[in-house]
Amino acid sequence: MTVAGRESKATAWSRPAFRILLGSEAVTLSGSTVSAVALPALAVLELRASTSEVAVLAFFGSLPNAVALWAGALSDRHPKRPQLIASDLAAAGALVTVPAAAFAGMLTIGQLCAVAIVLGAAKVVHDAAAVSLLPALVDPDQLQDANAKLGAASSVADSAGTDAGAALVGAVGAARSVLVDAVSFLVSAVLLWRMRVPETAPTPDAARPGLVRDIVDGVRYVARQPTIRTVIAALATLSFGLAIMNTYWAYYLFVPA
Repeated sequence: MTVAGRESKATAWSRPAFRILLGSEAVTLSGSTVSAVALPALAVLELRASTSEVAVLAFFGSLPNAVALWAGALSDRHPKRPQLIASDLAAAGALVTVPAAAFAGMLTIGQLCAVAIVLGAAKVVHDAAAVSLLPALVDPDQLQDANAKLGAASSVADSAGTDAGAALVGAVGAARSVLVDAVSFLVSAVLLWRMRVPETAPTPDAARPGLVRDIVDGVRYVARQPTIRTVIAALATLSFGLAIMNTYWAYYLFVPA
């Protein structure tokens, strides 16, 4: 069999813009898992939060997920890269206020809840924009490879960030550990600012249906796709279980029996 002229298939890694996105995602995911440990630790160890207050903090952190559909429609209407950068800067700005208030002796549960909302909203916007941007970074036949690499990076970053978060909280305290996450978002914003990707100009708002119509059309599309519908149902069930677990884990781990 003649194999002359056969070229190896290029992977998503061959695209510089994808490598930048992958690095950005790895950095922010690692930092966010540090805050996932540090913020509840601050509430319990520094503010002596009750079980109800810890539950409220967890609730506000998950609340922005309710607008995920809106974030998806938004990412289709506007350039994705500015959304990614803006969400990273917003998250970094919110996180910096935590150690600043802690060192000044002014940190409250209310502030932690506000920071949790900003972080959750930034994550929703960031994730929607990143997923929407991916097809512009790689060829259609590279999408599976690109998603696999992003998934692998997410798993590694989640595990490494959790371990690092626990170690940092023990070594330098929860307030200083939050700064690591703030820095990670700033690094991600710089990486994304350097990214060059030819985004297709969105259709003008006057020439397309309203935002609510876009959301309804998206929900209908998912409902008609058995595979997508099943995956979303499985992820929603998993997220629900994790949300219940994450509500009280910090309280029962940090407070002596």
